[in-house]
Amino acid sequence: MDLNKLLVSLLICLQCVSMIFLWTLDATNVVSEVKFAVFLAVDLLSFAMVAYGYRKLRGGQLLSHIWILLGSLGLVVLLFSGLLFP
Repeated sequence: MDLNKLLVSLLICLQCVSMIFLWTLDATNVVSEVKFAVFLAVDLLSFAMVAYGYRKLRGGQLLSHIWILLGSLGLVVLLFSGLLFP
């Protein structure tokens, strides 16, 4: 499997896990509302990265390593802030 396609499939798996986590949150708790916002941002950022990967791969171009690195760094920051901080 191509590394670019592997990256896109891993991002889709991250979206699925994040959506399952969002469904399990309690809507009446303030902490859950903050976590919902953070994990919704994770979903939107990973969706943007998947759309970027699809557009580039569909056109036969390579993905830019700088954009993928910046997006991955943003995902890591959002995931750790959502999981570690209340």
